[in-house]
Amino acid sequence: EVHLETMKYIFIYLLLTLKIFGQEYSIQVLGFHICDVNQNITNSKRIDFSTQNRGLFDFFWPAKNNYSTEFDSQDYSIKKWNKTVNQGSYKKSLSAFLESDKTMIYSNNQKLKLSPPVYTLFSLIAMIQSYDRDLIDARWFSYEHEGRIGKARFLWADSSNAWDGKDSILCDHYRFDILITDSSDVVKNNDYFMKYIINKNSVREVWVSKAKPKRIIAAKVELPFFNFYAQIIRNKEL
Repeated sequence: EVHLETMKYIFIYLLLTLKIFGQEYSIQVLGFHICDVNQNITNSKRIDFSTQNRGLFDFFWPAKNNYSTEFDSQDYSIKKWNKTVNQGSYKKSLSAFLESDKTMIYSNNQKLKLSPPVYTLFSLIAMIQSYDRDLIDARWFSYEHEGRIGKARFLWADSSNAWDGKDSILCDHYRFDILITDSSDVVKNNDYFMKYIINKNSVREVWVSKAKPKRIIAAKVELPFFNFYAQIIRNKEL
């Protein structure tokens, strides 16, 4: 009975301390809704991100991908990540973790020597929804992208408003630069999302609310032949 009582209090404590903030986004190309995106950030140490194609885009190019990243709660540097990709007949799972000797070890048994602190796409997405502008503006971060390495930064452009579906929200508007310096392709995969997000000819922009809790209100990726635009459609707090 004592053991059960102790477990009860531990469970209540976890419920009270567990904080999950999330958003749902609609992705559009040429004004057409093509994809839904969900993100959940748990206790400032993990981000879960999922994509699901919709409509005709899903009919011709079906995809449902899930990404999970764990990072240091203080500086957002990467600890480990994993993903599951379902794109038509192509299905793939991949994961990696950072060893104490600064080596990233991938689930395909490949290894990559890094110089921590190192960040990934998703740990940076989590970071920008926590840090104030003066802590991140124009600062280069060492960057790992599924076996490729480089650097990334958020470059503040202006203060502008973005629509969240209900109101016009005052935001910090950043350009998000990603420069891959080593494309040795330690990891081979055909993940469309992760492939195009680092396209060297793309321009990435993100609008983050100034008011706390900070959240990404909108994002845009400009590619040579078309643009992706993401707009928040719902906030979640679990």
